[in-house]
Amino acid sequence: MVTMPASLSEATERFLGTVMLATVGTRRANGAVKMSPAWYEYRDGCFWLSTRRGAHWLDHIERDRSASLLMVDPADIHRLVHAETRLVATTADGALEQLNRLSLRYRGEPYRLAFPQHRVTIQLEPVSVRSTVEPRSRPRAVAGARREQRG
Repeated sequence: MVTMPASLSEATERFLGTVMLATVGTRRANGAVKMSPAWYEYRDGCFWLSTRRGAHWLDHIERDRSASLLMVDPADIHRLVHAETRLVATTADGALEQLNRLSLRYRGEPYRLAFPQHRVTIQLEPVSVRSTVEPRSRPRAVAGARREQRG
């Protein structure tokens, strides 16, 4: 797996433009890892997610000011991007529009709230990115992953 600076390659940006879930990794107060699936959008050099006020993983991100994101190609688990991110902002401004944009991306239709919610948009900036979608990096990434599992 190749670690890249925060600016992403064209191949990695194309990969992030495909529709797949992000697994959001945060830490609970007791240090345990919490993993949450989320819709995301990568644009303007940041990851944009939507959630509701009261979601525990939002509390963790706001407390720690960071999160880990993992995006795995559903057709090939060896193609993935892992991003360590820092929180840029959370806001309710435009949150319903962001949710609708994500719903159109993932479901092809606007989102219908089942009950009233206080929606929040999360903006996360990549600090470091590891990617196996680069054509040259893939063989090394797979071999490196196997070594890490054994050692």
